[in-house]
Amino acid sequence: MLTVKSTTLSSFAMASALLLAACNTTSKSEQPEMVSNWSAITGKNWQLSMVVDGNETLAPMSPVLASANFTADSKVVGSTGCNRYFGTYEENDGKLKLSPLGATQMMCVEDAMAIENAFNNAMEMVSDWQLTKDALVLSDTNGKPIMEFVPITP
Repeated sequence: MLTVKSTTLSSFAMASALLLAACNTTSKSEQPEMVSNWSAITGKNWQLSMVVDGNETLAPMSPVLASANFTADSKVVGSTGCNRYFGTYEENDGKLKLSPLGATQMMCVEDAMAIENAFNNAMEMVSDWQLTKDALVLSDTNGKPIMEFVPITP
């Protein structure tokens, strides 16, 4: 009887250890790899892949390609998908504050104007940033992602 209890207990212990190892592996792979160094953002061209406009999420498509480039000297420049914009920013420990943006004022097709309006509104609400291995995510003061950019590859 002692041998049966010992074998059962050993089997249970082994199964528990394997289960815990599997759970630990699963939770690590579900969390995106985060980068916290702002220099990984600067000097690169980023293309807008998602912007929140009120309760609607917009995904820009060609030819409406909004972009951003955060320079090392605290400037931000790019395109709204219609007009060119420029401004400055302050980054401090995961927080991001953008100045009011200046921009050209060309009239564009309706889809481009919708993206541009959403882009400009979202840029005014940016408060935080995160860089996963796939995207630059800009969030509002509540931590809600409002813009997502992917690197532009040459």
